[in-house]
Amino acid sequence: MDNAGVIKTLGNHTYNITFEFSGKPLYINRSTEHPDVVEICSPNHIKFDEIPLEAYKESLKNLYELSSLDSKFRSLVSPFSRIWNKGEYDPDSPLAGAPKEKLSVAISRLLDLFERTNDVSTERAVLQSLKEKKDIIRKSMTAEIIPRITKTQYKTNQQLITSNSQAISDLKDNFAGAISAYEALFDDKLREIQQGKNELIQQKNLVSTRREKLQRDISGVSPRLTANIALVAEFFPSANLERLQEVEKLHEKIGKYVSRELKTELENLTTRDIELTANIASLDHKIKLALNAKGTPTDLFSKVFEIKEATDKARDENRFHDQKLSIEEGEAASKTRLDAIYDQIFIDIENSINHKLRHFNKVVYGPERNPSQLRIKSANAYNFTSPLDTGTGKSYAGLVGFDLAILSLTRLPFVIHDSMIYKNIEVAATENIIRILGSVKQKQIFLAFDEAKKFSKKAQETLQAHKVLQLHRNQLLYIQDWRDKAKTT
Repeated sequence: MDNAGVIKTLGNHTYNITFEFSGKPLYINRSTEHPDVVEICSPNHIKFDEIPLEAYKESLKNLYELSSLDSKFRSLVSPFSRIWNKGEYDPDSPLAGAPKEKLSVAISRLLDLFERTNDVSTERAVLQSLKEKKDIIRKSMTAEIIPRITKTQYKTNQQLITSNSQAISDLKDNFAGAISAYEALFDDKLREIQQGKNELIQQKNLVSTRREKLQRDISGVSPRLTANIALVAEFFPSANLERLQEVEKLHEKIGKYVSRELKTELENLTTRDIELTANIASLDHKIKLALNAKGTPTDLFSKVFEIKEATDKARDENRFHDQKLSIEEGEAASKTRLDAIYDQIFIDIENSINHKLRHFNKVVYGPERNPSQLRIKSANAYNFTSPLDTGTGKSYAGLVGFDLAILSLTRLPFVIHDSMIYKNIEVAATENIIRILGSVKQKQIFLAFDEAKKFSKKAQETLQAHKVLQLHRNQLLYIQDWRDKAKTT
């Protein structure tokens, strides 16, 4: 972007920059023509290498000794680079790194600057894992991969499990020949055939449902959301994944096919329905032959199997319900633990910053004025105010105080203040702030300042002592003043 019109007037140009880290210089060039590339240079700024901008920012993060922090370099320093039309300079949002940034992002950055991220990372990972598992269950239940039941159904299932277990026991103990039926139920080969038959019946029901749907609306429907098969398999090893796969096969392309292709699918489903019907009849015949060989009546076997299937279904429904409740309870407990950890961290950070703000305010305004203060309400909310003293000058002074507090309490390497911040602060207060800025030794403060002559001699001397560059109408930053129409037209 060229909001100021420099490139439009002067054309593309290059900035030669020299850093010094631990006594060693770093020479780089950056051009407006290729802003995403940084040139690495010799002392006379002759390029010998180049790196992408992102790699350059990562290098700066290491050189400024911020590599132990999780946030990216720009995220760490941007909130404290308060430049007109570039940085964030809202005195009510001192942690904002970008317009409309979520408060949770700003607070997470603050925790990182104070090196407290690890204090919450373990519990936060536990909470995130539980949320993901709960989401898997929700999606799986929506897709009917696993059952969804109510508390009432849960109690009904408990009663069914008890009564059916007793019914099977009674059949085993009290009826002649029932022992054979009971043993036949657990005959691996016979049970496998019966389960295969049940699965084919389920597939046939799905095919029939799909056929009816296509017949009602041959123009197509939207597919139903399902959970990721791999995740479901990992979390629910016993879930009916074959049914999920069948659903996916039938629904994965719905909404994309044109009418002709849907009709083709309908024909295929009809063929599949015929095949399933034949396969079910074949398995029925196998079951009858196996039971005849064992001397077990088919109807008795079917009755026992039906009871056991209903009991297993009820057990599965209740088991998934118990898992769902267990995850929800675990999530609530984890959130409570995390909130408690956050609360203690927020108290520590608030106390540290507000202590610095009280001292800053005492020097700038004296003990009679209320200092600005930070209040972190949660991981998603904070406010920064000056109680009973909401004037513009006081708000901007509080912003300066906040930056200096962060500068002294964390690894933040520098702050940048444009002149517009100080234009909103009273002269006397600004003079006291200049005195504080002049006393900072270990960190860098970049200050743009206008109208120095209206301040006291001592304040002017401090500014002159730390001056790097002074501009005026006859000493321009660029080769011409593009704002002057007489010189640019």
